[in-house]
This record gives sequence, C-alpha cells and structure tokens, in this order.
Amino acid sequence: MKKSLIILFLLAQQMVVPAFAQEVYKGEISLTGKEIYVSEGNLHVRMNVNYEGLKMASNESLTLTPLLKSPDYCLELPSILVNGLEQQKVYHRTEVLSGGKYSKKKNSRFNAPAIVIKNDPKSIRQFSYQVQIPYRKWMKDAVLLMNSRECGCNGKPAKEFQDKIADAIILPKARTSQIKENIDTRYLSLVNIVAPAAEDDTLSMLKGVISFDGDKQLDRLSTEKQNYEIYYRLREAVRGLQQQNGVSVTKLSLRGYGAPIGHLHKNEKQASLRALSLKDYLRENRVAGRTPIEISWTAEDWDSIRSLVQSSDMNLREAVSDIINSVELTKGRERMLMELGDGLPYRYLQSNIFPKVKRLSYAISYTRKGVDTAQGRRLFETGSHSLSLSEFFAVAMSYPKGSTEYNDAMDLTARLFPDSPQAAINAAAVALSKRDTKKAHVYLDKYATLPAAYNNLGILYLLEGNRDKAEIYLLMAAAAGVKEAQQALDELKKK
Repeated sequence: MKKSLIILFLLAQQMVVPAFAQEVYKGEISLTGKEIYVSEGNLHVRMNVNYEGLKMASNESLTLTPLLKSPDYCLELPSILVNGLEQQKVYHRTEVLSGGKYSKKKNSRFNAPAIVIKNDPKSIRQFSYQVQIPYRKWMKDAVLLMNSRECGCNGKPAKEFQDKIADAIILPKARTSQIKENIDTRYLSLVNIVAPAAEDDTLSMLKGVISFDGDKQLDRLSTEKQNYEIYYRLREAVRGLQQQNGVSVTKLSLRGYGAPIGHLHKNEKQASLRALSLKDYLRENRVAGRTPIEISWTAEDWDSIRSLVQSSDMNLREAVSDIINSVELTKGRERMLMELGDGLPYRYLQSNIFPKVKRLSYAISYTRKGVDTAQGRRLFETGSHSLSLSEFFAVAMSYPKGSTEYNDAMDLTARLFPDSPQAAINAAAVALSKRDTKKAHVYLDKYATLPAAYNNLGILYLLEGNRDKAEIYLLMAAAAGVKEAQQALDELKKK
C-alpha cells in the first residue's frame, strides 16, 4: 500500500508533551507524550523519543520505524536512523560519494530513513516525532508498533525488535448533549463566567537546591565526581521542563555556597575556581543544550550559618550569635568562635551547621507558549494537567455549556488553580447550575468582595431564598456590567 505523507516533523533536542515513559528496544529508548488521533481527515501520530540510555558502539547504527498495523494492512511511517559517531562519518562519506542518494539493503522491507541523527553522548539525545497522513477506515483497528532494527555491524547479526506502543486511535468525538440531566437550565443562563487573562510566552522560573550533605555526600567526592552528580541532577530538572508542552529553557543560573574551612582568601580563590570548573563541565556536556549558564559562588555563607545557629539548640547559642553579628569576618570572627567554651561550640558548628550550609541552588528560566484549543482538548481528554489557566478555560468553553466535559473542565481548573478567583467563580457557576449551594459557598465565600463574583453570589442567595442579599449582590453586579445580573433582577421582580 502506498503512503501519502502530508507532513513530517522531527524536532531535534525538543520535548513537547509530558507523559509517563514507555520503554522500547531492550529498555534503552523511552517514549513519552504519545498522541494518536484523527482530525480533519488526517491521522496524527506524535511521540517524544529519548535515546540517552541507548547502548550502542560508535561504529553501529539503529533504525527506528513506527508501524501502523491491522489484520489486513501494514503501513510504515517515516523511519529514523541513529548513527554512532564513527558510523555517522561512514554514512556521510557514502552519502557524498553517492550524490546524496540513500542505498537500502537488498530485501529490506523498510524505507529509507526520513531523518539521520548522530548519537553524540555530549548532546541531549531526544527529539519529537510528528507525522500526519491521510486517515483510512482500516486504521481504526490498527495498533502502533515500534520496529527497532540493528545494523548488523561488527560481524553481529542484524537483529530486529518490535514493541507495541499504542493500540487505540482517538476518533473525533460526537458533540455531547447540550445539557446534562442534573443541570437546571434556568440557573445555567443566569450565572456568569469570567475569562482569565491569556498567558503568552510567560517567563517562569524553576528553583531548586542540591545539597552537598545529602544522600550521596557530594562533599566527600572528588571535583570530577561532584560535577557529574550535579550535571545529572540538573539534566533531570531541565529535561522535566523540556517535556512540558511549549516550554523553551532560556537560562540556567547557579549559585554555590561554602562553609568556613581555613583562610578566607584561600576559600574565595577556591570558590572561584570551583565555579569555573563546574561551568566548563556543564557547558562541555551540554546540560541544557546551548542555553546560557551563569554560575557564582559564596565562599563562606555566614548568613545561613547565622540562621541555622538561631534555630538550633546548641550550647552557648546566644554567645555564638553575638560573635557572628558583632565581629567582622576579617577581624577574628572564626578565631573567637574557636576559643569560645573550650572550642565545644565551634566543633558543634563543624559537625552540625557547616555541612548543611554547603549547597548549590539553581534557577532555570523558561518561557512557555500556549497551545491551541484543539490540542488543549486532546490533552484534557487524555487526562493531562499541563495546560495553563487560560488554556483550561478555552477548552471548557469549546464544549456546550452544561455538558459533562464543560463541567469537568471548570471543576478541574478550580482544583488545579486554587488561588485563582476566576477559576473559583467559574466552578461556582457550574455548582449553581446543579443547585449545589454548599459547593458554591466553598468557591465564592473568600471572593465576596470581588466584583466579578457579585452575580454568582446573588444567584447563590437567590437559590437559598435570601431575596435581600440576592438583590444587593445582583444590583452591584449589574452596576459592574454583568449582563446576567440584570436578567436575574428582572426575574426577581416578577416574584
């Protein structure tokens, strides 16, 4: 069967949709963010491929080919060729000599690779695979497989591995009924919905701390091993962000903190060299791709020492605090601490306070672009919670008011964004349309002074039979320009 590909996207070094990882090819490759759905007559297949665990010699290669397979048909999707460093050189030379034409092995049932990737250990080895093809009826019963074919290099047999990665295609859903049975249409028309402000390319920051006194006792490791452990933990944090939809990491800022060990000027010099060593290591190993890295180091973090002393139960705590606060660092502060109480307080500092001070704090700056409503609906329907407040609102409003999806999206938004007045007011509107006054109170009471909440508070008191309070809130809402409030007031006058 011929395949007519409309679009193939392969975005190297970028992860798009968060999800639980699924392993293929002997567990060495992981897939996340799988999406298989039909839209506007086309089948869309999306997945994120991470091959950092790939154990492959430099002179070997691996071909990854997604297969769409039903009892009667089998369709190969564009394949990916992953070359080791030496194999990539061979491939490049062959490509040049052949004028750019790819030669398939005889009797191979797989197509030429759509993309060729170098398995460079120094890079972030992950990419997003996206393909769009015309949908055919037989695909409804198809499963998606990942075929992994080794090159058969170094005298080894060319083994093939097949892993099932999905067995369901999301067909377009029929629109739900306009209103669920438990919805009161009258109150559904009287409550108001508040749109949150859109967030476009929002600059955010992920912060964390790597302790040198933690499980792995980084302080006892060599500088090289410390750099590796820090790199590994930062890479996991960066990868977690890159797996989120639309996220771009823009900067990595690090600040190290040390404790008093010997001469201050020597510590400051060592701190400077330590920061430079870590920065070079992280850049060389591309912990965050080409993202700028900033590193600084505080040789002796007396601010943290002071705070930890105050919260401790050490002997002579007040005397230690007085010395730290009153004696300058360059005028014998540490010597006076050593002499205090026959040295017992200082030994306590060395064993209980100083190790807690040694740490590396990090801040990963990133921007996040929004998703369109169609993609937002797909994420919502597959249980993803990665949408922003405005994206959840857009998804909810794309469903008929009063439908199950509409109600669920509004309720979920309030749970995921508990500090958002807009989310609470909208969730209260759903509760009021179900005549659930108890739940509406939970959402609305803390926003009783907010004009956007006046109308729904008026409807709440109207449901409870408190006409006086209802009228006050509805009048204030009408004055604030809420059109539903005037409609409720007109109904109130009829009674």
